[in-house]
This record gives sequence, C-alpha cells and structure tokens, in this order.
Amino acid sequence: GRPATEPSYEIMQRTGRMVGLAVASVCNLFDLSLAVVGGSVALGFGPTFFHAAQAVMDDHCKLSFSQGARIVPAHLGDRSPIIGAAAIGWRGLNRSMSAP
Repeated sequence: GRPATEPSYEIMQRTGRMVGLAVASVCNLFDLSLAVVGGSVALGFGPTFFHAAQAVMDDHCKLSFSQGARIVPAHLGDRSPIIGAAAIGWRGLNRSMSAP
C-alpha cells in the first residue's frame, strides 16, 4: 500500500464537527453533560478535532439540561481501549465467580 499521510486541517475539522453533532444528539437525548472521547483518530487529530466538536456541541446543546455540555479527550490516551477491555473482563470474571 501507500505510505500514511497526515490528514488535512479540513478533514480534522470535518471529523470533529461530525462527532460533535453525534455527541450533542446523545447529550440532548440522555441528559449528559460530559463526553470523554478516546481512540487514535480523536487523540491523533488533537485540538483541531476537539475545538470543532465543541463548537458544534455549543450550537446544538440548547436544552436546559444540555447547555454547557463538554467533549474532552480521554486522559488514558492510547491505553484506553486495553484498560476498558480489562475492566469488562474483570467484571465478567467477578460475576461468574459470584454466580450460584
């Protein structure tokens, strides 16, 4: 295949706007005020992605309970998926050990 290339600023912004719209919809549906986003695309796109996502959220979170909703990067960085998988496995193990 071809070597990897850096995404353009426009792609990073467009991706952020699309994610921001999706997260705003979830915030409006489920009364959420904070979305923590991880993954290689979001974390790799960095501030450009998060600023675009937040701007769209600010435009679309107009309900009394969703105003001020925020989107932030996961603090676990690229370890987020493996830590999440381990937590799910641990919970399943605990359930199976406590079952009659």
